[in-house]
Amino acid sequence: MAVWNLGEVVASTLPGYEKEFKDQVFNKHVLLDHYKANGGVVQKGGGATLRIPLMTSTGVSEWFSGTDTLDVSHVDTLDAAEVTWRNLNASIVFTLDDELENSGKEQVVDLIEAKIKQAELTIADSLNDALFNGTGAEARPRLVGLATAVGTGTYAGIAGGTYTDWQSYVEATATALTIAQMKVARNTINIGAGGSPVSIIVTTQTLFEKYESLLTPTYYMNPAVESKEAKRIGDVGFVYLQYAGSPVVFDPKCPSTNMFFLNTDNSKIYVHKDAFMDKTPRLSPVDQHVSVQHIVVRATFGTNRRKSLGVLSNKTA
Repeated sequence: MAVWNLGEVVASTLPGYEKEFKDQVFNKHVLLDHYKANGGVVQKGGGATLRIPLMTSTGVSEWFSGTDTLDVSHVDTLDAAEVTWRNLNASIVFTLDDELENSGKEQVVDLIEAKIKQAELTIADSLNDALFNGTGAEARPRLVGLATAVGTGTYAGIAGGTYTDWQSYVEATATALTIAQMKVARNTINIGAGGSPVSIIVTTQTLFEKYESLLTPTYYMNPAVESKEAKRIGDVGFVYLQYAGSPVVFDPKCPSTNMFFLNTDNSKIYVHKDAFMDKTPRLSPVDQHVSVQHIVVRATFGTNRRKSLGVLSNKTA
């Protein structure tokens, strides 16, 4: 039998990787990285769902003087959105062959690092894909992502058709992307009490390159508004442009023909405080020569002000 028991070594090694593991998962993709670096990843507890208090201004206020009668009629306002927690798992698995074929200390360390890196990539890719495309209606439900959250229909238990305050800015005409469209989207989204300015614009590679083609050489080389966040994104290795101070980036998982306008004050990636890249006890099935260690993250995505998010859709180059 091998000198090194890989299952036991992994179980004792993983705690030392915990912080690095969490950081690396959110550093793999540009939108995950932006949320993590700008207060957009929040740890919470709770049951099957998470209630998010809303930032709305649909109540009643009025000027008065002296003994003027005040309006105290009840107003049916939104108070909270409710999003569902979803679980994501990555397994680190070692077989008897792994143990027998990696008997030296250096081989064991290399193999463990490779397996942990593989788990990082798996969780990062799955979380990033769900952030863009998750619907919650999959056979194995994912968190509800931008393709649903940034819209005008029902989301987080609230019907956008009934409550106009619960509608994102959506411009869906089938046209080629223009800077004028981006200008209207940004300005409309930035309006209103309780909202924060657009902090990032994320799109497809095709539309990113279309936007790049629309920039004049002077603007491209010397943007009118320098962005610290855009520079930070570039410094950590992602390709970016800028629009009015907001970084413009692309991701392969972004739905085709879409350009999202987001901010990390009004939207968050929530992770459960008791299941944030946590490892489960080591398992060994009774009918296999296998050692298994699971890494689990319980997460969801939500917004407290849907009007502060927007999308240009059906756009082409």
